[in-house]
Amino acid sequence: MNTESEGSKKPPLNTRWVATYREKGCVIMEKMTYVTVLDKVLKGETLSAEELSKVSALKESIAKRNAQKPNGPTKAQRENAETAEAVASAMVEGVTYSIPDICTLIPALSGASSQKVGPLMQKLVDAGRVVKSVVKGHNYYTLA
Repeated sequence: MNTESEGSKKPPLNTRWVATYREKGCVIMEKMTYVTVLDKVLKGETLSAEELSKVSALKESIAKRNAQKPNGPTKAQRENAETAEAVASAMVEGVTYSIPDICTLIPALSGASSQKVGPLMQKLVDAGRVVKSVVKGHNYYTLA
C-alpha cells in the first residue's frame, strides 16, 4: 500500500521540476517549463539559479536563431528587382503600356501572368519611376 501523498512524489530524473506552494503549506512539484519561468519573470518574482539558467538559455537560443536569418533580400526578391529594372529601362517615354504589352516587351516575362507583373509594376509606381492610370478597369503604365 502506497501512503505517500501527491506532494511528496519524487520527479523523474530526466525532467526539471519547480516547487510551488499552495494554500495549506504543502509543496507540490510541477514541471519547470519556459512558460512557468517566464510567468515568474513577468510577475516580478525572484528566480532561482536553475530558473535563471533556463531564461539565459532561452535568450541564447533566440539570439542564435536570429543570427542565422539572412539579412539581405532573398533570391526571388533580387530577381524581381532585376526584372523591374529591366522593365523600366525598356519602356519608352510617352508610350502607354498595358500588362500584356509589358510581357511581350521583356523576354523574361513572356508567358508571365498579370498576377506576377502587376506587383513588379506597383514597385515601380511606388518608387515614382512609372505612372499608373486605370481606364475602364484596365491598368496602363507610362514612364514618369
